[in-house]
Amino acid sequence: MKHSPWLATVEAAALVSLIVIGLMSGPNSLAQTQIGPPALPRFEVASIKGANPSAPRGGRLAAPPIDTRPGLLTARNASLKQLIRGAYTLENYQVSGGPGWIDSAGFDVEAKSTDGANREQLLLMLRALLADRFKLRFHREKKELAVYALVMAKGGPKFHALKAGAHSVPNKTDHMRLKDLPSLATFLTRLSSDEPVFDKTGLTGQFDLELDIGKIGEEASQGEEAAGPAAMRERMFQATANAIQDQLGLKLVPTKAPLEIFVIDHAEKASVN
Repeated sequence: MKHSPWLATVEAAALVSLIVIGLMSGPNSLAQTQIGPPALPRFEVASIKGANPSAPRGGRLAAPPIDTRPGLLTARNASLKQLIRGAYTLENYQVSGGPGWIDSAGFDVEAKSTDGANREQLLLMLRALLADRFKLRFHREKKELAVYALVMAKGGPKFHALKAGAHSVPNKTDHMRLKDLPSLATFLTRLSSDEPVFDKTGLTGQFDLELDIGKIGEEASQGEEAAGPAAMRERMFQATANAIQDQLGLKLVPTKAPLEIFVIDHAEKASVN
């Protein structure tokens, strides 16, 4: 059975919402601090339980499901890989190795500090918790990976700079807007999941970058029978690549680059409490 354009648009909007929300979660560079128990602050108390397998999970494209408020960190049905990504501010492609369950087993985490620790401090504590309770050990290494460069298409950009103080708000509910090219590259990285996208346009500042998600969803639904999430994501990525060329005057060029990867050497399922 083929996806209807309406269904594809709904799926596209849901997928895009997860990724755009993730763009707000913080910077996307590899953290530099290695696990070193004496140097990392600890939670005063922390509870880890196995999550209900039927509980919703955002998937690997979504931002790690970690919520913080002063002195409190919680995660619901989070995989170990998602907890690592959150603690070290990583994208999915940056985490390699580890046992097979790091993507499938879900955990509920609730941890408190004695003071009103902020999000940055709580994520440092989460690193210590991963080392203590999951016996996480890792190293970093450079690896040649397939990547995409976001560059100008022939004819130049089809967007304009935002005026000072202007807000980038979509004109229609099935449109999305981003305000700078690094955010667009991060959005495309999360849509691709396995092949990162780097902004090589040379343009800086804030711009009105609007994409018609309805058209992207319609294109992604064409030509093939309904398939699994991986196939749909691949079609969405290709349709989005076409859209940024048609609508924004940008294109993706495949290339390779040496990138630093977080490699899991050892991990154990945490004892629940």
